[in-house]
Amino acid sequence: MGYRKTNIPGWFCQLILLTLIALPVLADDVPLMVLEGTATGGRDNGDFMVFDPALAWNRDQLTEWQETAKEGERPPMEEFMGAIGKARIGPDHKFRLEIPVDRPRRVYFAIFNAKSPDGMTYGPVKTGNNFVLEPGKLNLRTIRGNYWIMTGGYYNDAIHSSWRTSEEYTQAQADYERFLTPAEDETEEARRRRVDNLTEASRRLTQIEMDGFAKVALNHDDPEVVKHAIQTTWLFGPWMGEAIQRLAEIAPEDPWVIGRLAAMEAAAANAEQNRQLRVGESVLDFTAETLGGEEVTLSDIRADSRYLLVEFWASWCGPCRVEIPHMKQAYERFRDKGFEIVSFTVDEEREDWEEASVEEDLPWFDLGMGYEAEAAKAYNVLGVPNNYLVESSTGKIISKDLRQHKLDEKLEELLE
Repeated sequence: MGYRKTNIPGWFCQLILLTLIALPVLADDVPLMVLEGTATGGRDNGDFMVFDPALAWNRDQLTEWQETAKEGERPPMEEFMGAIGKARIGPDHKFRLEIPVDRPRRVYFAIFNAKSPDGMTYGPVKTGNNFVLEPGKLNLRTIRGNYWIMTGGYYNDAIHSSWRTSEEYTQAQADYERFLTPAEDETEEARRRRVDNLTEASRRLTQIEMDGFAKVALNHDDPEVVKHAIQTTWLFGPWMGEAIQRLAEIAPEDPWVIGRLAAMEAAAANAEQNRQLRVGESVLDFTAETLGGEEVTLSDIRADSRYLLVEFWASWCGPCRVEIPHMKQAYERFRDKGFEIVSFTVDEEREDWEEASVEEDLPWFDLGMGYEAEAAKAYNVLGVPNNYLVESSTGKIISKDLRQHKLDEKLEELLE
């Protein structure tokens, strides 16, 4: 059989070569995720980092490190948290990084070392920043906190784009942004209305996000997309159980699905034990340490107060820290009438707790620390902020999750 000789133009050869060069792969054919982005809002500088939770140190690894660590030494942050990619955000607020992808999986991003115009270091926001590490080119625009838009990638487009780029979500974010900023000479009545609107806008955003994940998990044909949707959400609801049951039907041999089904059964069996405290129930006593190392027991604080606010927070929790200035106002106004506050941080790193406490200058009992501590486990703290208002004489919880003027109104009712 003969072959006809074809003259291939030089420009065509160059095009093929450039295409091969542009493919996101390593020399050993491991594909790459190429992530390019722009950081906007307050956190438009610092270090953009991607973390794999599966690579984060467990308690045994941390204990082993502590055995040889010097006094005051901190664990290497990038190794401790499972960092797999890091890029400095440039003066133009852009960043780019490449990460090898051996398999698609859940990761998350955060911006570290970002500074405000006056030099204050922002804590990283990690909640809600999960995405799928997958081969190809992705583009990310960070806007505020966990408000971000990502395009590119089969899994990320399927899971996030359907709702993050929707008109409904964009409008809800605009409403939230509008209610964040007070008007000049804002009256107390106007402030309370604005805070109520801000709370409703936040609730609406959460609902849109939850509905978005649920729609993907309950309707997409690809079981891998469904699985990644469940893995990357931070919002739980009845839809998740339905989605896992659906996965069990279309991918019954998948080890992850089998494990989640077993976990669901165990959670159902321990539902009563793991639930959070309700209004009308008795507050749980606990002992924790101050930054100075002094042990403090909740029952002792109750003995010296009429009403006690037990507040769970963290240095990295934006809503927690936004609330602190108002809590200070309420504390100053009602302290002499018998109101007390005890805050407990779920920070895992003492330096994070120390830095945030110094920055916020907390005037009340400031205790810690960690999700595995007695206090956090007793109250089954799954997220922050989270608080309980307690009648000290009886130890009964009389209200939960009071924010801004809702706290004021309750204290006015009780103490004025």
